[in-house]
Amino acid sequence: MEKGEIQRHVRKYVFDYFLENTRAPVLEEVMQKFQVSREAAFSLLKELEASHHLLLLPGTQRILIANPFSSITTPFKDYIDGRTYFANCAWDTISMHVMIGRDTEVESFCHHCSEPIKIRLSEELVVASDPKDPLIFLSVPVSKWYDNLINTCSNNMVYFSSEAHLNWWLAAHPDLKGEAVTVPKMLQICQPLSRRRMELDFERPSTAVLMAHWESIGLRGDFWKF
Repeated sequence: MEKGEIQRHVRKYVFDYFLENTRAPVLEEVMQKFQVSREAAFSLLKELEASHHLLLLPGTQRILIANPFSSITTPFKDYIDGRTYFANCAWDTISMHVMIGRDTEVESFCHHCSEPIKIRLSEELVVASDPKDPLIFLSVPVSKWYDNLINTCSNNMVYFSSEAHLNWWLAAHPDLKGEAVTVPKMLQICQPLSRRRMELDFERPSTAVLMAHWESIGLRGDFWKF
């Protein structure tokens, strides 16, 4: 296979492996699957990282993130087809449902008070939610996402159980700015980045495509600009 083709297959293998095993493949499994050396396998993963398809644990050859999948325990869980997946953030709990396209039980916590949050998704609709109207709060502008993706995902895309709890949190952290969206809105937001991600020929949408989509659903302003 040519370099671009093997890169596509390695990306697909990582996502398929996560889906089947609920964890990332280790480098040695990539080596075995594609019959390449350690150096070649690591180079392929680094290229996928540079293209924002995955993120390696800094200083290692291990996959930390293949959005929306997380290889470590987080406060964000999705239950799909009897399997438990850890997502990287509140955004990713929703994008995982869109990406996989199967009934999903989301479990997380309110960032303010740690109240459990449970959401049931089916066919890209919210069919149940406890509490009724949780919010997803994003505090890193889109243009800053990749300055430090670990920080963006781990600390800045979180759930609040209600608007009141979000307001209490913001009152206690007056320097914090961001955007709050509902779960139904997030189902719309993540469409271009998530819907075809499990396909072999998936390519990340361009900045123009993303911004046009977000503008079409009412997301305007500097926060949503690359």
